[in-house]
Amino acid sequence: MSNKSFKGLRIGNYRITPLGLATLGVLALLIIGGIVLAVAKPFGGGNDAAVTAANATAAPAEALPGALPGADAPTSVPTREPDPRSATIRSLGEIAMQQNLLLSAVSENTFTFDGMFADISSVIGNADYTVADVEGSLGGTAEYSGTAKMVTPPSLIGTLKNCGVDMLMLANDHALDGGWTDLQAAIRNCQNEGMAYVGAAASAEERATPVIKDINGIKVAFLAYTETLNGNEKNEDPAAVQYGVNLIAKSNAKQDIDSARAAGADVVVCYVSWGEMMNYNATDSEKQIAQALCNWGADVIIGYNPHVIQPAGWLESTDASGNIHRTLCLGATGNLLSDQYGNYDSGIIFQFTIQEVEYGHFAITNPVYIPTYVWRSEGENGKFNYRSLAIGQWLEKEPEGMAYADAARMRELWAIIQKWMGSSVATCAAE
Repeated sequence: MSNKSFKGLRIGNYRITPLGLATLGVLALLIIGGIVLAVAKPFGGGNDAAVTAANATAAPAEALPGALPGADAPTSVPTREPDPRSATIRSLGEIAMQQNLLLSAVSENTFTFDGMFADISSVIGNADYTVADVEGSLGGTAEYSGTAKMVTPPSLIGTLKNCGVDMLMLANDHALDGGWTDLQAAIRNCQNEGMAYVGAAASAEERATPVIKDINGIKVAFLAYTETLNGNEKNEDPAAVQYGVNLIAKSNAKQDIDSARAAGADVVVCYVSWGEMMNYNATDSEKQIAQALCNWGADVIIGYNPHVIQPAGWLESTDASGNIHRTLCLGATGNLLSDQYGNYDSGIIFQFTIQEVEYGHFAITNPVYIPTYVWRSEGENGKFNYRSLAIGQWLEKEPEGMAYADAARMRELWAIIQKWMGSSVATCAAE
């Protein structure tokens, strides 16, 4: 007897009930879905890839609405601290192209100074930045002179650049020896040679613009002033001191330092032509100017003009919050090249390092001085030959052709300069 109430699918001797059919359908769907996922995932397809891409730029998983407990948060990549920045700056001794040096350099109205620096050029350029002071106008528009009026052929600019000099300090007592017109020409000559300069300007706008150089990622501001122009400014266009050359009595050094800081300077370096010629001791005026520059925020002060060495020291000032500011100050460099003999045939190349102590904060460290000597020997036709030497390179074997007396003098200066400089602030180096 048939049972019509029993329904289902009959396969051979087997009958599958409706419940069995439903179960079979679910199993089939699960199998098909598994196959699809297995095929899609290796190729990055499906919704998982979209979620992964979104998570790469979205907030961490725990901050997302609806995030599942225990879900993996994106792994953060640690930020690498940048290496501390540093830069070495060298300041050369004074370069005074006096009459005998001009006579030695001239040939058929062409002045060539390369040989005078041949033995020391590698030392001059062995820094991240090098600054030089030439005692005399470099315009080429006035009669050349190496006597009381110092007017120097502009070919010297190219020679110094080839030696590794990056900047000329144009604010010194001889800046207007050739007149305001010649100083303007000197500025153009520097620009044409690609030589940076400081302490003089061709316009009021340029005078008001801080001179800031990026040295190894450190923004270094350079300022330069002179205490005197030997009275030459009295006979020149008023523009010569209004913006032409930075006579310190006509300048606002505090404002200059503030402007440099506002323009982003990390470090401020000031050059000052000051003091008395042939005086080994700082004058009261030097001390007052140096302390004022320290109080206003200068980090380094380098002095020129005495033509002898005055040692380095540290100055300090305290601001309204009780913070102490330290300034490295070198009184005077002596001579790198001149015709001054006796006690004035020597000088130093002074180096300091700007070191980042924490990100965005810098300290002046490792002051070093390199003793130098001007070797003058007999030349042809009554002329002299001149060579500037880094003394430490010639202690064991003097240059070929150097007389015994000159070699003895050079070695004597090695000891004398160290005595003058002392050892409490800066260290002596051969090069």
